[in-house]
Amino acid sequence: MAFTLLEKQTGIYRGYEPCADGSAVLESGMNNYWQQRSSSYSDQNMAQLFSEKRAAWENLIFYHGNEKKNMNILDIGTGPGFFAIISALRGHRVTAADMSPDMLEKARENAEKTGADINFVQVGRTLPFEDESFDLIISRDVTWTLTEPENQLRHWADKLKKGGTMLYFDAEWYYYLRNGEYRRLWEEKRKDIIEKGGFVYSKSENLERLAVDLPMTYRTRPIWDREYWAGQDGYTFDVYENLNSYVYNEKEQMQYEMFPEFLAVVRREL
Repeated sequence: MAFTLLEKQTGIYRGYEPCADGSAVLESGMNNYWQQRSSSYSDQNMAQLFSEKRAAWENLIFYHGNEKKNMNILDIGTGPGFFAIISALRGHRVTAADMSPDMLEKARENAEKTGADINFVQVGRTLPFEDESFDLIISRDVTWTLTEPENQLRHWADKLKKGGTMLYFDAEWYYYLRNGEYRRLWEEKRKDIIEKGGFVYSKSENLERLAVDLPMTYRTRPIWDREYWAGQDGYTFDVYENLNSYVYNEKEQMQYEMFPEFLAVVRREL
């Protein structure tokens, strides 16, 4: 078995073997995972949609997204459609994209229930949209899954109109895979979450096995994001960190305490 240097040094990964077949295998594995996870993840997202914290998400998105009437918005990795739905219900033209057909089906169902008019598109690594097409691009907890982040992030941003904004939320969801002490703390925290009635997906180790091979698992974020965008001509970047207390309710804060959410704001210059 071939292991990474970190595995040899720390033994953190417990015998997980890095994927040899590249991005396509990783993406297929993630699609399989989200096929099984789609129902419970949809339930979580819809609970957020109808919670008191919905306004917090909207405030962040539409303040930093420089909201104007009838914007053309792209939601990348829409999942069950939370961001797409709140955007459509504000009167914007929304395209919601995802690689997972199961997630898109859940998103369609949720859009119908809420009366949101959304264009749903299944995509691959390359987005099938013209450059300079969107006023606002939004995404939540997706960039950690990118198999070619340096290329894919710029590919996303090129879909912005000049003067447009891209907002992506994320966290270092798998920092514990490269830090043995943090892993120990997370395993203790998982037990505490379960004891207090929080949600821990029973098959989460399936996603860990994929995360071992994902580039973003080894990036220190959002420091990496700031450095990356500093090297991209025609774009400016800012970041807002430690958003958990603002966007999560008390139960969610317990579940995500070890994963501080950040917001990356990328603006395309005129």
